[in-house]
Amino acid sequence: MEGVETKRSSAAGAGDGETGTRKKGRVTLPRGRACVACRQVPLEKCSGDRPCATCKKAVIDCRYEEPTRRKPRHVLMEERVGETVSFRCDDLQLTALVELEALITSRGQHLPPSQLDPPTNPSAAANPSSPSTSINAPPPNVSSPGIPLLLPTVITDVQPHSILETHLIRLVLPYTSFLAIPLHPQRFLTLLDQSTNNPLRPHPALLYILFAQAVRILENDIPLPRYPTASAGIPGFNPGMSLLSPDVDKAWLLSQVRGNSLAYMERARVELDNGIRRVDRPFDLVRAAVGITRYLYALGRFIEGWNVPVARLVISCGLHRLTGNITLPDYPSATGEYPPTEYAPRPYGSTKFYLHHHAQTALRQPVPPLRMRPLIVPPPRDEIDLAERVMTFWAAKAQDWSAGIGWGWSVGLEDEECTTEWPWGGGGVEMKPLAQINRRYGNRDLFDESSQLHSSPFADSPYVWSMKSMCLLNRANRLNDHPEASIPRLLQDGRMLPDHIPPLHEIHRAQAALERFRARLPLDLQLPPPRPRTGSSSSGDDGAYYALADPWYILLHANLLTAEMLTWREMANYDGSTYHRAIASARGLVKLVQYMQPETWVHVDMLVAINISLVARLLHKESDRLQSIGQFDASRMAAEEAELLRETLAGDFARWMPMAELHGMVVARVSQGLAEKEGEYERV
Repeated sequence: MEGVETKRSSAAGAGDGETGTRKKGRVTLPRGRACVACRQVPLEKCSGDRPCATCKKAVIDCRYEEPTRRKPRHVLMEERVGETVSFRCDDLQLTALVELEALITSRGQHLPPSQLDPPTNPSAAANPSSPSTSINAPPPNVSSPGIPLLLPTVITDVQPHSILETHLIRLVLPYTSFLAIPLHPQRFLTLLDQSTNNPLRPHPALLYILFAQAVRILENDIPLPRYPTASAGIPGFNPGMSLLSPDVDKAWLLSQVRGNSLAYMERARVELDNGIRRVDRPFDLVRAAVGITRYLYALGRFIEGWNVPVARLVISCGLHRLTGNITLPDYPSATGEYPPTEYAPRPYGSTKFYLHHHAQTALRQPVPPLRMRPLIVPPPRDEIDLAERVMTFWAAKAQDWSAGIGWGWSVGLEDEECTTEWPWGGGGVEMKPLAQINRRYGNRDLFDESSQLHSSPFADSPYVWSMKSMCLLNRANRLNDHPEASIPRLLQDGRMLPDHIPPLHEIHRAQAALERFRARLPLDLQLPPPRPRTGSSSSGDDGAYYALADPWYILLHANLLTAEMLTWREMANYDGSTYHRAIASARGLVKLVQYMQPETWVHVDMLVAINISLVARLLHKESDRLQSIGQFDASRMAAEEAELLRETLAGDFARWMPMAELHGMVVARVSQGLAEKEGEYERV
């Protein structure tokens, strides 16, 4: 053994050139750091020499290269999402081009040359950097029994701080109260002037849905909303919105963006996805999501609108439980007073500044006694912030109610979970009046008989009354599919079937709330309207309040009459003698429609179309019932009233609200004895 060890030591020393010195065993490199040749041979070990033993033996070039590092999983996921979004945009534009080209080719012989060739824009030719659309010609007007075919076109982005962006925004701002996108106009314009990398600037998702609505306003020549003055029982309206009427060349603006409304809306959806992924300006994302949903609902694209994540964004931002408190990021001045609210808001404070702020200021404790739910937006920093958040919540809640009432689905924001106070003002974003600072009532107070809401001395605007009427209508609509009535019950013949009849105490609760609500309506907001349909002052041009020129007044009574109709219809399951009261409420809506003139439908809420459709369907069924018992004259009158409502949906209302025509088709199917909606089934 000694001889063998001596021989090994001698061999090692000879190799090193150092006699009698023992060398350690060969050290091999891991596969990732080995030379290129050794990496490719599964069982080969690289010595790390230059050249290594393997390459020297094979007489090949020995090269060492840095191994390719794998990207982290979250980076790979972000890249895949980005590619998917990019493909979605490219596919949208390519599909739009193919469909538009095919349609123009197939119908080209019927189109004038001005629609086949894009018009030239002298101002764009003089200024190559000015924004312009790739396709300036409008899509051909395709007549069909349903909604006109609208195809998105390929667009050039609306560049920030461009003349096109400024004109589109100034055009749409006066309409935002009726588009479910509450904005304080002066503050929004101030933030729009910020640089593109400033986090205070509005998010692209919000901007593009505003662009989409601006194009629709231009193409349909929608008139400016009128803001009537106050009357004895109605508080004043915000005059600031009407002062922003745009002074722009609509002909030039329309030549730049004609036919791009749908494309702008799709771009807003892409930007919304990006913003959610990056949690970028979440409050702007809420407003964009509400605006996108309203746009889709107005076109009759109900399933798409329902699946926009409005409710989850509202909850994550805490808008459903606003307390009305404000946390200013700046400390008060030496006098102890906070600086006044300005159109240019101060930047938010750091996250640490808001940590346990409610406990330190209110309870004077270093740590809070109760941990609050986390949110992804800081608290409101001034009165304008608070007003925008309250109005945004109620815009989202109103659409949530509309979807639940129109299609019978459960709302995404349960009424019992929402404690945000009722809005104020005439529908626009206004700072809360000082006299109402401590007046914070919510939707629960409508059904609480002991609440001070029912004896409040402050008069509400028609907008606030209409929001409250939506809550009552939603409660009445829930009676038709009450959870307690859906529980299977054992029948006498041994079958298990749902009862479908709501509990009597729920019907009484809804009826009592409706009676209290109607009893508090001011004289100027009651039916019939205080002014006749005809006459020199019937349009409200003399400055006085004219009820039928106010879309919120129309929404208020359409909701109230429909809610009473639904409630009395359910009561008829217990007391058949009350059924005539349901029919009387339905005919009250018919009279309201008869009062209106064609131009008064322009800014009416889409929920009114749902109300008219529900009433017309009941009248058709009442007509069939009367005919079956031999009352032919009464049957004919009910059918004529239902037909009047259907014609209103398909005519005057559909001119401004495309989805009204779809509800007119539902009424037509009922009149023919068919199922109300094709492709929808009852729960069994």
